[in-house]
Amino acid sequence: MSRRLLGALLAPAALLTSFALAPMAVADPGGGGSTGGAAAVHDGLSAQTAAASCWDIKTQNPAAADGAYWLQTPTMDTPGQYYCDQTTDGGGWVLIGRGREGWEPWTQGKGDRNSLTARGRTAADMAVAQLSTKEVNQLIGNGSVSSLEDGVRVLRSLDPQGSSFQALDLSFPQMTDFVWFFKMGHPVNATFNHGPVVSSRAYSRFGYDDAWNANNTYPSWANGFTIGFGFGPGAQNYPGDTASAGSFFRKIRQTVFPYSEVYLRPRIASDSSDFTRIPDEGAAASTVTRAVSEFAASTQWGVTGNLNGSYAEGNIQVQAFEQVGTTMFVGGNFTGVRSGADGAITESRGLAAFDVNTGAFTGMAFNFNNQVKDLLTLPSGKLLAVGDFTYVNGEEHVGTVVLDPATGQIDPDWNLTIMNAIGSHRVSVRTARFYNGQVYLGGTFTHLRLGDMAKVYARNAGRVGLDGRPDRSWNPEFNASVLASDINEQNGAYYAGGHFTRAHGDRAWYAARLSTDAGAAVDPSFDFKPSTVTAGKYQQTITSVGDRVYIGGSEHSLFSYDAATNQRLSASIMMSNGGDLQASAASPNGVIYASCHCSDFVFQDAYRYYELGTSWTRADEIRWAGAWDGATGRQLGWTPYRLASARSTGAWALEADDSGSLWVGGDFTRSFTSKSANQWAGGFARFAPRQAPPAAPANLASSGAGDGKAALTWDAVAGAASYEVLRDDRTVATVRGTSASVPMGGENRFFVRAVGASGSRGASTPVLRVAADGAQAPAEPGSSLVGDAAQWRYLWKDSAPDQAWASASYDDSAWTTGTAPIGYGGKGLNTVLKPGAPASRPITLYGRTAFTIKDLSKTGGVEVSFVADDGAVAYINGVEIGRQRLDDGDVSYGTRASSALSTDAARADRQTVQVPASALVEGANVLAVEEHVNYRNAPSLTMSATVTAIPAGAYVPPVPSPPRRSAPPAQSGGEPQDPPADEPLKPLDASHVNFGKALFSGEQWSYWTDAKAPDAAWASTADLSKWQHGASPLGWGDAGAGTDFGAAKRPTTAYFARDVKFGPMPENGTLTLHVRADDGAVIYVNGTEVARVRMPSGTVTPRTKASNGVTVSEAADAMVEVVVPGSLLTSEITRIAVEEHSAGASDPSLTFDMYVTLER
Repeated sequence: MSRRLLGALLAPAALLTSFALAPMAVADPGGGGSTGGAAAVHDGLSAQTAAASCWDIKTQNPAAADGAYWLQTPTMDTPGQYYCDQTTDGGGWVLIGRGREGWEPWTQGKGDRNSLTARGRTAADMAVAQLSTKEVNQLIGNGSVSSLEDGVRVLRSLDPQGSSFQALDLSFPQMTDFVWFFKMGHPVNATFNHGPVVSSRAYSRFGYDDAWNANNTYPSWANGFTIGFGFGPGAQNYPGDTASAGSFFRKIRQTVFPYSEVYLRPRIASDSSDFTRIPDEGAAASTVTRAVSEFAASTQWGVTGNLNGSYAEGNIQVQAFEQVGTTMFVGGNFTGVRSGADGAITESRGLAAFDVNTGAFTGMAFNFNNQVKDLLTLPSGKLLAVGDFTYVNGEEHVGTVVLDPATGQIDPDWNLTIMNAIGSHRVSVRTARFYNGQVYLGGTFTHLRLGDMAKVYARNAGRVGLDGRPDRSWNPEFNASVLASDINEQNGAYYAGGHFTRAHGDRAWYAARLSTDAGAAVDPSFDFKPSTVTAGKYQQTITSVGDRVYIGGSEHSLFSYDAATNQRLSASIMMSNGGDLQASAASPNGVIYASCHCSDFVFQDAYRYYELGTSWTRADEIRWAGAWDGATGRQLGWTPYRLASARSTGAWALEADDSGSLWVGGDFTRSFTSKSANQWAGGFARFAPRQAPPAAPANLASSGAGDGKAALTWDAVAGAASYEVLRDDRTVATVRGTSASVPMGGENRFFVRAVGASGSRGASTPVLRVAADGAQAPAEPGSSLVGDAAQWRYLWKDSAPDQAWASASYDDSAWTTGTAPIGYGGKGLNTVLKPGAPASRPITLYGRTAFTIKDLSKTGGVEVSFVADDGAVAYINGVEIGRQRLDDGDVSYGTRASSALSTDAARADRQTVQVPASALVEGANVLAVEEHVNYRNAPSLTMSATVTAIPAGAYVPPVPSPPRRSAPPAQSGGEPQDPPADEPLKPLDASHVNFGKALFSGEQWSYWTDAKAPDAAWASTADLSKWQHGASPLGWGDAGAGTDFGAAKRPTTAYFARDVKFGPMPENGTLTLHVRADDGAVIYVNGTEVARVRMPSGTVTPRTKASNGVTVSEAADAMVEVVVPGSLLTSEITRIAVEEHSAGASDPSLTFDMYVTLER
């Protein structure tokens, strides 16, 4: 850790340690000195005095009556009002649902949850209302349902008047998280009016008899497929009122449904140690879940019609998605697109294009004569479509076609034909994947042919080059259709699923792992085990992500396998109205989505269909699609809300776009945008990512409100739907404005946080201590004024800000607002920047955040701790207070940090300085930080800082040192900017470097890509002024290239050179070149060859091909090190030169990059 001094202002300080959450007994008046208040009251009579449970209220006050109370458990973000039954069996019961017929297993609950704050038992209460499962789980402290001492109690009316009730007590020995248990396989132990225990499954009818002492919750013909706590069929002849609207009985076919109420009795005390004291720096931000919203985004457009006339399985409207730029291409079995159910139809058969951000039709239409099964973006940016078609836009294209995504036109250079020499000769290409320069195809076919060339045998799977040329060396020879495939980037293996049982005659049991090397060898150690030995076992979706491969299909299973060991790691089975897995996709944030024709429940850690057994660990509702943690295979408990499928066939296509939205395709007709609003759906629906947590509010302050209350105010936060006021260890108020009057109590430590519309909660403010009169108390030692998750204004663009950007009076309203840490490339960022291409990537990030000093006379100063990644300068009120990894002198936008390091290393090496009160003002102060990278292509940049109060008398002035200047003019000094494209490169001066990096990735290089060879002396003394230049990485086929040669210019050989002045080198000095070679390279220093990488021996010409190919990622991850002796360098200008060669015409990329280290 480094420290700097600022005249009489700054002193070294120990790096702050992180705070741990400590248990707090909330009834304790606290030890806050003058800020301590009366003991916190938790009687449940207001939101500010919420109790932890109905049981706690009854325990503390045995005279508590039935009625509405405010509750807040340690796992609830904010208090809520609930009905407490304080009479039955000693009281302490909380009502979580009530109604007659029409209960649902929906995760989001049903009906008006506010109606559950009263128990009227009138005709108006017959409509079902259920809390969401999230709310129920919070009421039990996110504990296990199986551990609830009193289980789940259902009170069922025993007469039409509701004058007598039966107690049905249910315990669920395998239920962890609460779910509405209708239609599911949870084991249940039940008693009726405290009688003997009967054991069964929740979806079965069970009881003491077949009438009034029986319970049936499963929908069937006998109850009109209606859910409720129905009596047994023996009660169907009851002669009383079972039909009137106000009757507590309703008969449907053979079942009488009674009005029922569902209760829990969690025993949580308000002084539980599970309530944790919020640390002074505030509460951290939180999100609802990593999965997308369960409610659909507003979408007017969709597809319509049926292209091939079949409604059998495998002929669904939407079966494929692929994003290319800002367009989402949708493929399947449809004939047109329309806006709304009654909109005019625009013909677009088999494929259509929609705006990825809005879902609106782009106007680009296509004409396929049969359905599209899969879509793939090629390295060239063009779109490959595969399926059952034989004609596209009037041209013959059997099974595959390549399209220009910008125009929709067919690529005439793609002339691949798929053939099937067996049976009906029908061709169906079901899956297409790209890997290492080859396109892998799977489906139902036997041969591939390019143009008029000889056909190549490829039984149900094969691969072709980017020019469509079949590779006869790779033929798995599957004995039946391939339905799905993917390739794992870590092991390079090809995974396939389908109807097959053999490949090359070897066992390949419905899913297989094969080598991508010539021969397509089957891996015998991969032993796929289907979920059943009797029913269907075909697999029809595969997604590889990281070190896991997810395989789903029949029967009703999703399994994940370790890519290294082939061990099965996780399992989920869809039961009851379950269904086979049909599609899967990985999202950018590590969530795996999978879909099925399923509408009931999915069971974690279940491995066998028809034999659910007892190994499973949790059950979640699933309706056509679900979500899993990609790293662990654990269910996330997400599913779309009431998404309607025309024929209950579910989802057959999934795609997570670049924004994180999930596109779900099938035969969907309606989607819900909220619990009460729905919209027409044309085959697909979009589900948006959840809102990122809002920023922390700024400038929290207090004044006395009287009557034992504090009047709090704070600044508004963009994107906030509401604000929560927290005191000590829990929320005490929720408001929509930026002020609140709240009761004091406990330690009188207050915080405020913003809540987004989707429920995400931003980091809170640092602690505000309030004195006994409600006024703001002086800052205590170590109290946080700015936390690492504070709200900042920041500027991130490739130019400098105004000169006065760091001053307290500067108007930063035009800057962007974000929550720290802000940056890219590192972990734990709350605001993620898009770095963009290295050539135009900003060098410097500027940020400002405010903090308030209430009483300067009671403040000794502040301690500032900031992260420098790579280098940073910090200012308070426009005066520099410290810098790290930036040399002395003026600093401008173009100044690079003196060295590079990772985000983790930067966070471990924070710069900490102390600033005396003389540098502060009473009221608002501004901390400003500028973060500088070491080179444009730096992999990370991070901005975060903390400000902590130093009490009066605790500050010791440092030994004086020469003061630094105020913030310099932002445009002055600094390194020269990258030269214009029409000017030649000047030599890079690295003579000042004695050890470390002398040339960085992201630097400018001269390059030659003409078909003819460059000057013979190009690697030594030739004039390079006519060459082009650009920032590395350079080439084509690399999405992260600093200089992209473009799809139209794809040379198979390219030349790169850079002149560098290293200065005098000692004889034992060394220069090390770190080279990305894609595919092959010859490397020179001053015209002398120093290394070859994947190149043949002998003379090398522009037509020489690399000996073998590598992918961009392989080349970038395994850069070649070449040690150059100092004797090869000159004291003046040294030329480093590299020629790179691809492995062939179908190669997917040619890219170059280099950095150089020096040791004199």
